[in-house]
Amino acid sequence: MAMPPLLDRKRGRGLAVVAALTLLQGGAAGAAAFATRGLFEAMHAGAALPVMALAGLVVAGAVIAATRVAARHLGEKIGQDYARQIRAALFEHAARMPARAVAARRAGYVSLRFVGDMTAFRNWLGLGIPRLIAATLLIPATLGVLWLLDPVFALVVLPVVAVTVLLITFGGVRLVALHRRLRVRRARIAAEMAERMPLAPHLDRLGRRGKELGLLEKRTDAMVEAALRHRLSYESLKALPDLAAGFAAALVILAGAGAGLGTGSIAAALAALGLLLSPLHDLGGIWNHRAAFRAAAIKAGAALSRAQRDVYRSGKSLPRRAVEVVFEAVALPSGSVLSFRVAGGADTQLIVSELDVDAVIDMLLGLDAPSTGRITLSGVDLCDLSRGSLRRGVQRIGAKPEILQGSLRRVLVMGCDERPDDATLERLVQEVGLGGLLRRLGGLNGTVLEGGKNLTRTERLAIDLVRIRLLPPRLVLLDPGIDEILGTRLKAHLPRKSVTVIRLLARPQQSASAA
Repeated sequence: MAMPPLLDRKRGRGLAVVAALTLLQGGAAGAAAFATRGLFEAMHAGAALPVMALAGLVVAGAVIAATRVAARHLGEKIGQDYARQIRAALFEHAARMPARAVAARRAGYVSLRFVGDMTAFRNWLGLGIPRLIAATLLIPATLGVLWLLDPVFALVVLPVVAVTVLLITFGGVRLVALHRRLRVRRARIAAEMAERMPLAPHLDRLGRRGKELGLLEKRTDAMVEAALRHRLSYESLKALPDLAAGFAAALVILAGAGAGLGTGSIAAALAALGLLLSPLHDLGGIWNHRAAFRAAAIKAGAALSRAQRDVYRSGKSLPRRAVEVVFEAVALPSGSVLSFRVAGGADTQLIVSELDVDAVIDMLLGLDAPSTGRITLSGVDLCDLSRGSLRRGVQRIGAKPEILQGSLRRVLVMGCDERPDDATLERLVQEVGLGGLLRRLGGLNGTVLEGGKNLTRTERLAIDLVRIRLLPPRLVLLDPGIDEILGTRLKAHLPRKSVTVIRLLARPQQSASAA
């Protein structure tokens, strides 16, 4: 999947509006400079201050303030829109990847993709590009105002501005490498912390607290070093315009006095010079946003280029009966090859290596595709079945059902085509033995925590029973470790002769067999 384009029609129109607002700022800045000259000349001559010049100065300030706020607001909206599109693309791509490949990613790196990188994408389009537009328009516009006040002002300021822009550009190019180094070290810490925080009490019990803290300190020292180098370079870029402003102001005064210009013209030139300082300051920030964007874009591009699972090719459907399952020389992670057949409506055990249990289940659920060999369900290649047909036709019962934090009602009906009324749902809950859970949580509106952390193992298993009742499958997969009580209860909730049951059993051997 390709990266979403930086600019589409909507964002392009938004940036065009930002450019128009920036031009309006430049026009207001020019009007303010000429109003300033008129006021100073009136004061020098001892005349009354011109009302129009005073009003023009106030209006110019109001216009600059209003257009700046409007441009920043619109820029943020554009940036958020792009971040939303990137976030959706990453999630869509991950949803099409093999489940085992997604699970293999460290939690810290995944969270950084959806938090830190989104900030980089949003800031480049929301702050970086609008400020680049502002600098591109306002710097020449301000130099033009200085030229209109008197060409000598523009001639002395232009070299200072040119050298400053060149130095900022040179330093900005170096920021890309510094930002990438900082990002790598920051991501490593995020991954280390995400892995260790849930295990912190257990690591303490194992006597690992000091060692793990030492490792985190080492990672932190490396990150701090990279952060300080980045900060020094970034702040140096932002300081260059202040240094340049001092030189430019001195040159304006010297050039104006040498040319015999009045104090009004010199004051107006200094006022225009003050307005030039803001876009020069922004140039340093633009390079920093650009560096962060490039680092994030490289990682996002790599994430979006990862292979997706080869499923849902033809959109075929399962027949309305118990399915026959056939594995034809399917390679498994342990290195063994599985050839296996179970007739429709049978209740069969499948014994595989511990390494292969999840892989077999993932393939039958359509979460992965065989690297070699073929799996058919009632004669149809599993990879040719539609997403909806697999979702409705194949269900798993295990201790880790898909549970997002939310109401018990939401958890029970996840993946079902139709949501029954509360009375029907409560009856099903009672029938599968979850009456105690219903009372403990305070009804269907009670909150189930992420992953079912506030549920017992038996309650998590029973959640799948409710889902099976709501969405009768053609094939049921039972995880290893299903107790006899639940196994007996399961039979009461499955329609006879219209469902195939495969009970997965794990053994340490590398070989696979069926019983």
